[in-house]
Amino acid sequence: MVLYIRTPKGDEAPIITNNVTVHESLGSLSTISVTFTAADANKYNSPTSYVRSQFINNHLAYALIEPFSEIVEKGQRYYLQQPQIDDSVEPVSITLTGIQIAKQLHWSYIPQLLHGDVKHYTKTEIIKTRVTETIPYKTKSGKMKTKQKSHVETSTKKVPAKKVDDKISLDKCLKFINSDKKVTFKFQKDSELLKTKKYSYPDGFGKGYADELLKKLAQDFGFEYKWNNLTCTIAKKLGQKDSFYFVDKVNCQKINMEQNYSNISTRVTVYSNPIKTRKSSVSKSKNKTKKYKNESHKTKKPKYKKERKKHNQRTKYKRTFKKEIISTTIDGKKVSNTKKSTKTTHGVQYKYHYTYTSPLVEQGYPIIDVKTVYLKTNLSMKDLKAKAKSLVKDTPLVSYTVTGTNFKEFAKIRGKVEVGNQGFLKQLNGDKTQKVRITAIESHPEDAETADQLTFGNFRTDPVTYQLRQQREFEALRASFDDLNNDSYDLSTNVSDLLDMFDDYDSELNNAGNWHVKNYDRLKNLQRRLANQSQKIKGLEASNEQLAKSITAIATKKK
Repeated sequence: MVLYIRTPKGDEAPIITNNVTVHESLGSLSTISVTFTAADANKYNSPTSYVRSQFINNHLAYALIEPFSEIVEKGQRYYLQQPQIDDSVEPVSITLTGIQIAKQLHWSYIPQLLHGDVKHYTKTEIIKTRVTETIPYKTKSGKMKTKQKSHVETSTKKVPAKKVDDKISLDKCLKFINSDKKVTFKFQKDSELLKTKKYSYPDGFGKGYADELLKKLAQDFGFEYKWNNLTCTIAKKLGQKDSFYFVDKVNCQKINMEQNYSNISTRVTVYSNPIKTRKSSVSKSKNKTKKYKNESHKTKKPKYKKERKKHNQRTKYKRTFKKEIISTTIDGKKVSNTKKSTKTTHGVQYKYHYTYTSPLVEQGYPIIDVKTVYLKTNLSMKDLKAKAKSLVKDTPLVSYTVTGTNFKEFAKIRGKVEVGNQGFLKQLNGDKTQKVRITAIESHPEDAETADQLTFGNFRTDPVTYQLRQQREFEALRASFDDLNNDSYDLSTNVSDLLDMFDDYDSELNNAGNWHVKNYDRLKNLQRRLANQSQKIKGLEASNEQLAKSITAIATKKK
């Protein structure tokens, strides 16, 4: 069975219809829509073959419509979501919509928080103690008096301590959201290094639905994923390169292009590396903040602990003035306990902040601000700059749609069509091939007559590269126009040269005709002269014969 419905108990029934539409989209779960009709076999005394195949069989599928039933199409499982049944007509019209079975990842809510590894180390405390002594002395008059003298004594103390690492690996996060092992995660061959990649979560990771946490991981770690039933494939970028080449009117019927400039932005400010402060200092209440500031200046004097000891007939008073941790040594490295911040926003101090402005602003683009972003993660300045740059969308969004009745006729030469694959488009009225990526597919697996529809998205390029490309295209267009003008001038010149050549040809023909007439006359004269000469030769020959006869006769008489 290619298309059928299955209940949670395992009961199955085929669905006989060709009205099936599957929507696949990059970054979303696939959906399916199935429309069919069903009728009760008891209403037909002598059902025809059409009724048996198209109506009566579907009555079994109609009976299996219930919560958490599955629609199975070519091995892909979809949870039944919104069945629409119209029983006002005969036979009953039914439309079933479903979503990929990976939707069950949303059923798991994770209330816990995942933290990084705990590092144990030895912390060295340097303690400074002020000691005050009463020392007797004799005045000039000989009287005995006392005076106080103090000094600072330094001591060290090693204390065991621990620190929670705020960076967590992707592999650990995936295992955390999949603790019940409902799904399986696997990495594409060229993206296996993502497993060990870490991201900073100072407040921990968790407290959300598993599918929402997976989307958060995709944004933080910068990866894409797709589902095959309950198996999730993770990759830095899904799909294959150079997997198709569509040419308008050749192996597809129509290519539509749509551009959207409403998403363009040119400047953003990002804060990162928040520093923990007192709870009262981060309160949103102005009164509490003001009260804290007033009370924070009222410092209390330290209490002294007196210890009396006798030493050399003098009284020694040891008073602990202050116990202060001057420095801390972690793994042999001296770490300062004070933190400096560059900005305080909403009562929270941030160590780094960076404002990124698109280079296209210098080319005439206006300043279009993105909402200020406050990150709770700890990033290096390099990563913060890269993050800010990724938040600015300074190139227009271009999408292409390929559709047509003859689309499936060219299935053998259309290439491999899957969401995420990259390839090329060639429009009929365009002289350049566009590099695109499949972002959505609308297919009709049960109907060979209905055309599939593909949606492509362009690649976001560097703004400077985009501007240079636009300039190059303009210059190429201008050069092409100049070449066209030159070709037109050359063509007009060539036409004049061609007309002159035709005139020369006519002259040559005339000369050739005159030369032929002259030669003909010469030939006739030669023929006449030749005839005269022939007659003269014949006359001479006759005279020679007569002369020979006369000589012969004379010789005969002499004998």
